[in-house]
Amino acid sequence: MKSQNTPYQKQIFVCTNDKKGEKPSCGDHKGEAIFIELRRIAKERGLHPQIRIAQAKCLGQCSTGCNIMVYSRRPDAASGVGTPTSSVLQETSEPDNVWYSGVSLEDVPQLAQKYLP
Repeated sequence: MKSQNTPYQKQIFVCTNDKKGEKPSCGDHKGEAIFIELRRIAKERGLHPQIRIAQAKCLGQCSTGCNIMVYSRRPDAASGVGTPTSSVLQETSEPDNVWYSGVSLEDVPQLAQKYLP
């Protein structure tokens, strides 16, 4: 097994889990469309692959969906493994490491402005 720093400056995971109405899921809240739009914007702005927009099939919180996790490489990650720090549910100037729930397509421009400059 090889260990190395994460190759991305930032990773944005969008839950796209779709339980087809059997249970509440992020698919009920347009998770797939949110993922596609964020990835499109990242590519359009030339940020991909430095900023990685990735699908997460389940983040375990589908009843509060659509859910998004944002992880940034820690400033001190240059000397060690780029493991994200714990999630923070506040707006700060610290590295992102944030969890969003209840995200809608209407929130994508605000997320893009913040994370895809």
